[in-house]
Parts: sequence; C-alpha cells; structure tokens
Amino acid sequence: MTYVRSGGGSNELFRASGLTLSGTGSDTVTAGTVNALTASAAGTIDLSRISNGLLVVNAANAPTGTNPTLAIFFDVRDYFGNWCQVSGATSIGGALLSTSGVTFGNISATGYQLTDVGRIRWVLTGTTPAFSGVSFSLYGR
Repeated sequence: MTYVRSGGGSNELFRASGLTLSGTGSDTVTAGTVNALTASAAGTIDLSRISNGLLVVNAANAPTGTNPTLAIFFDVRDYFGNWCQVSGATSIGGALLSTSGVTFGNISATGYQLTDVGRIRWVLTGTTPAFSGVSFSLYGR
C-alpha cells in the first residue's frame, strides 16, 4: 500500500522486506539491501524532501537463538560523514523486539530539519540471535 499526501506524490521513502538479521552487535542496511521503491542499493536513504518521519519494522517470524532481542535505530549523516542517532534512545518506539511482531517510531531531529542522508541501524543481543522475515518501511513528511 502506498500512501499519498495532499499535493500528490508518495511519502514512502524506503521499503525492504524478507530480510534476515543475525549475529550479535550492530549493523545497518547495507549496499546489499535494495530499496524496493527506488531500486537503489546504496544503503543510505535520501531524506532531502522531508523534515520528519515514521519507521515501521515488522519481524514476521519468531526469532531464533537464546534470549534474542532486536533494537532498531535511525541515524542521519552530517557533512563530515558523522552519523547521529535521531530515533529513541533505546530503540524506535522505545521497545526492543524479543518475538515476532511490529514496532514503529518517530524519526525526527527534535524540532530541527533532518540532514539529507539517513540509514536504518539495528543492534542484536542474545546467543546466536536471528530475526527472519524482517521488513522496513520509512515514511516522511
């Protein structure tokens, strides 16, 4: 489903589905993940036309491993290449996933304009954690 804001044009900026996130530690949507909306495999997301947004994450399948948790974050890049987190301190929506389900959260720079480039980042904890059937959808305004 594509949502249309008044004035025309889609406000969905990024979509990827069927992903498997595994291993402990932090990782990001990389150049191997194709944005289903733009066919770009750049790994970064163009934010130049929005000031804030909503990131929705769905983990369709039950995770594997011992005590698996998944935290999702959204970062923006400054002119010098530094990444700054603009999602919640613990995870988007403030919730860690430890089972299948949906989580979502606000993407904003707390009243400031977002930079032009963003990325989705995650942190997995537990023993040999894996979440499969993961989808990301990012909407902006």
